[in-house]
Amino acid sequence: MKKIIYYFSFLVLTTSCSQTKTTIETKDTLIEVKIDTIATDSSTSKVMYLEDVLECIDLQGLEKKYGAKNIVKKDSIETGEGTFETTKLFGNTDKEVDIYWQDGHKFKQIQDVVVKGKLDENAKLKNNSPWVSKLGLRIGMKMSEVIALNGKTFTITGIGWDLGGNVVSWEGGKLANKNANIRFNDYSDNMGGLKETEYNTIIGDREFDTKHPVIQKLNPTVDEFSVYKTFEITPEMGQKMTKEVEKKQIKR
Repeated sequence: MKKIIYYFSFLVLTTSCSQTKTTIETKDTLIEVKIDTIATDSSTSKVMYLEDVLECIDLQGLEKKYGAKNIVKKDSIETGEGTFETTKLFGNTDKEVDIYWQDGHKFKQIQDVVVKGKLDENAKLKNNSPWVSKLGLRIGMKMSEVIALNGKTFTITGIGWDLGGNVVSWEGGKLANKNANIRFNDYSDNMGGLKETEYNTIIGDREFDTKHPVIQKLNPTVDEFSVYKTFEITPEMGQKMTKEVEKKQIKR
């Protein structure tokens, strides 16, 4: 059941596109802060909030805020769950973002906004994306930083496969129910110094808490994060999903 969380967040508040203030949740309260710049590998870039894309609501809102010339209306992405039609913002730049539309409301309702880290010529993750989440998430964060942000450990999938390194549950931490998800990956040269037997315990199709001593030792890096609109299942959508599941069931 837990896997449905990041599946829906991938498939998948009503305000204008004007800039909003940032809040960071502490143990007892919400502190309002303003972040203007973020340090990258090559320079200091002006921060761009991923939530601002989500708040544009539709294609017209995106064009108004970011300019039609910076938008590829029809694009597609291959994932472990299949091929998805998307819209791309600032394609082939450090500011590239993938936008997913609500099923049945293409170009009318943004469902999910995803930013992915880019790799350099040595297949190393580049820390050059200006995008951040108002929750404090960004490309290049270490797992230990995200644990601190959440206030406790959480559950992820094993790394090294199509759906690897995804958060399955924030386990009631500060990032729970905030409509944000992240993915971790390993960009070390030598399995982070782990023995092969150790490394094999944290890869592949499995789930475990980030307090796992081996994943703590590896301390993987955030290479993708997203914000999304709560996925609302209508009766019609529920029936459609049930039929799809029934098709895939083994006949007795």
